[in-house]
Amino acid sequence: MALPAIAAKRVTVAQLEQALTEASAAHKPDLEMVRLIDEMELAERLTEAALDRLNEKLGLGPQAGLALELLADQSQFLDPPAGELPATAAPDNAAQQRMLEAARTYVAQSLSRIPNFLANRTTYRYDDSPRALKKDAWPVRAGLHLVDTSSRETSIREERENQPAVKGSAAWQERTGLVTQGEFGSTLVMILDDTASGKMSWSHWEQTATGPAAVFQYSVPKSASHFEIIGALQRQPGLEGVATPAVGNRGIASIRIQANDGSSTNIPIIRNKPGYHGLLWLDPATGTILRITIEADAKDSTPFRRAAILVQYGPVQIGDKEFICPVRSLALSSAEADARAIAGDEPTEWLNETLFTGYHRFASTTRILTDTAAPQ
Repeated sequence: MALPAIAAKRVTVAQLEQALTEASAAHKPDLEMVRLIDEMELAERLTEAALDRLNEKLGLGPQAGLALELLADQSQFLDPPAGELPATAAPDNAAQQRMLEAARTYVAQSLSRIPNFLANRTTYRYDDSPRALKKDAWPVRAGLHLVDTSSRETSIREERENQPAVKGSAAWQERTGLVTQGEFGSTLVMILDDTASGKMSWSHWEQTATGPAAVFQYSVPKSASHFEIIGALQRQPGLEGVATPAVGNRGIASIRIQANDGSSTNIPIIRNKPGYHGLLWLDPATGTILRITIEADAKDSTPFRRAAILVQYGPVQIGDKEFICPVRSLALSSAEADARAIAGDEPTEWLNETLFTGYHRFASTTRILTDTAAPQ
C-alpha cells in the first residue's frame, strides 16, 4: 500500500528559515523536521552559502540535514533571493557581446584542448518510491530518499563521445534509473550552437566564491533542439551499447529514465527533442563557463513533466597546471501525472547528484639505455 504525498507549499528562503528556526526551538525530533521540510517547495534558490549558514544555525539531525540538502538541490534552477544579488548595474550591449564571444572562444578552444584526463564519477541516486518510515509501518510516498550510490572511473574522451558501455561493466550497471550525459563539454557546444537559432540575453550578476559572475539566459525552440529526452522504464536489449551520435560538430546532451529489473520484455521507448531554456554563468573577464542549467520546455517534455540538468565547473590542479573541469552535476526529472504510478510502487520523481573527483592523467615516461661496458 502506498499513500500519495501532500502537495508541497511554496515558500521563500526567509520563510523556510523562519519555519525551521521555530521547529528547532521547539525541539522537534529529526523525523518531524524531515516531514516539515518535505512539505515545502522553494520559490527561490537556496544557495550554498545560505545552506551552510542554516546547517550551522539549526544543528539539524542527519535525516533532516539530508532533506534540507535535497530541497536545496531542487531549488538550484531558480534565481537566488533578490537581496543576495549584487547591486552592480548591467553591462552595456557591447560588453555583453564581448563576454559571449569570449565564452564561445573558450568553448571552441580551451575545452577541446583539455587532455584526456581520468576522474572518479560518483553518482547518488534519489527517488520518491514508497518506503516505510518506521519499522513494520506501511510504505508511504514521503519525498526523495537515497536508493543507490555508484562510483566508477571515467575518462573525458568517454564522456564526450558517449562511448558505448560494455554489458556487465560498471558503466553498464550504472545506466539505470535517471541517466544523463554531456557534462564534459558537449552540452556547452550544443547550447552555443542551438542558440544561433534561439535567443540569448542578459539576466543578472551573481557573486561566487571566485568573484562576480555574469549570468545570461537563453532559450532554444524545439525546431533547433539537440537536447534529447528518452523514456523507458525497462532496460532495452536493443539499445544496449548504442550511443546517441553527435550531429556534425554539434554536441548533444540527454536525460533518460531506465530501470533494470532483469526482464527481457521490450517496453516502447519515447524519444523526444524538446525546446529548452536555461542559464549560463560566465567569468566576465575570460569567458570561462562556471555553471550551466538546461531545462526542457514543459509543453515539449513528454514523457516527463520536468527534465533538467545543472553542471558546475571549477579549477582542477593536475601537475603544475590548472584546468577548468566539471566538479558537480545535478539532474532532476518528474513523471507526467499517472494515477497508477502515484498509487503504486514506481517512482514519480528522480534526482541525481554526481561528483567528479580525483582527476589525474595517465602517462608514462621512457628512457633508452645504450650498451655499456659494465651493467649499471
